[in-house]
Amino acid sequence: MTNKTTNVLSKIFLTIILLSIAGVSSAQNAVWQTSPITITKIEDYLGKLDKIGYSGSVLVALNGKPVISRGYGFRDDEQKLKNSTNTIFDIGSITKQFTAAAILKLEMQGKLATDDKITKYFQNVPPEKSSITIHHLLRHSTGLPGGVGGDYEKITEAAFVEKVLSSKLRFPVGTRFSYSNVGYSLLALIIEKVSGQSYDQFLYANLWKPAGMETTGYTRPNFDKNLIAVGYRTDERWGKPTEKEWENDAPYLHLKGNGGILSTTGELLKWDQALLTDKILSTKAKQKYYHPALREDETGNSIYAYGWDVMKTDRNTRRVWHNGSNNVFYADFYRFIDEGITIILMTNKWQNSFNDTGRIISNIIFYPNYEPVVPIADNGPNRAFTDATIKLTLEKDLNAAIESYKKRNKKIDLLENVINAKGYDLITEKKLKAAIEIFKLNVFAFPKSANAFDSLGEAYLAAGDKKFTVENYKKSLLLNPENENAREVIKRLENE
Repeated sequence: MTNKTTNVLSKIFLTIILLSIAGVSSAQNAVWQTSPITITKIEDYLGKLDKIGYSGSVLVALNGKPVISRGYGFRDDEQKLKNSTNTIFDIGSITKQFTAAAILKLEMQGKLATDDKITKYFQNVPPEKSSITIHHLLRHSTGLPGGVGGDYEKITEAAFVEKVLSSKLRFPVGTRFSYSNVGYSLLALIIEKVSGQSYDQFLYANLWKPAGMETTGYTRPNFDKNLIAVGYRTDERWGKPTEKEWENDAPYLHLKGNGGILSTTGELLKWDQALLTDKILSTKAKQKYYHPALREDETGNSIYAYGWDVMKTDRNTRRVWHNGSNNVFYADFYRFIDEGITIILMTNKWQNSFNDTGRIISNIIFYPNYEPVVPIADNGPNRAFTDATIKLTLEKDLNAAIESYKKRNKKIDLLENVINAKGYDLITEKKLKAAIEIFKLNVFAFPKSANAFDSLGEAYLAAGDKKFTVENYKKSLLLNPENENAREVIKRLENE
């Protein structure tokens, strides 16, 4: 978007501001706060991210009209093809909201019910899983594992279902929340069984086409391959999702229905606007979509609904949100429905330091005095220093690493996401003591990072240290009151 275009939009939205004074209170506040000054502040922040390697597309809309919509970086580094509003990205787990909407559409058509048990759709369901319903699948309350294979790992439908149904439950059905990709893959199978169509075909006919979305799906849209972004992991080419091995027109079941849909920022804005009407889902269906039946221990102030994370803000309004990532692509979708604000971001270069961009943009909009902090650049010198500091922590001790950090050249710094990733690698390797030390390093270097404390809390949780788990999750919550995982863990541990 050119500066000239931005100035025109700014004038347009200044007019909207003046015309909206008589509006509803919460909407009025949103209009005032999305002023030309706020728009400029967001653009300035995104410009700074662009200089340190942000690559993707960003859209911010007020009442369905984009005030910012542009690309940053390259969709193909090698060919120097720039990202734009038309770049097509892998939206990851944002896919889940489409799967959930398709289920509700089938319910509207009288073809299924969310309280149907999975025994109606799958054979040989073990007794301990026979009480699982579609509702449990939608809300990640089945107790099923998160995954049973890699995203692009080949598997037949029969083998996938057998593997899922033979897995060990993490908790009794319906008693807790635990994010499960396989649950949404089962939902994709139910959609196909009930509709008699492929997943892609049913979603297009019933969701995307009515919303005017012609560039969303797995392969059905016949994408312009030149516009599909190449994914990069630490600057190494990962490739395009469509270059990976899929089963005919869609990914294998490790990914189908739970992730991997391709789309653009503009397409998701069409979806956002369609959901404000009864064009796709009825009012009754949307009530279940955002506010399903809760467990006994839930308040409804912050829940995982049907493919959405829904919470009440400190402004007494709703935030409806979801993100998606495969640690190559990352997408974020914030909908402040009561305030008319939509924020959509997609990137083809995943970096943990950029994952908070959507939340930061919302803070700029809703808190006039908020000053965003620009992340540390993920470049060669900073990576080398981070790797050396991690090595020093593990081979000597944390104190030695801290002393080295204090004496560093002030033009060089640690990378929070690299340290965080190493900590999780150590957890996977069952080296919990080492993982805790690495996460302590992150907390020392980034004392204002909610994610750093969250990760340290998770390491202590894995180690069985209740006291320090609660202590660090509480610190994370203070820095990010929206960290519902931390709130859940604290509540559970303090009630034990």
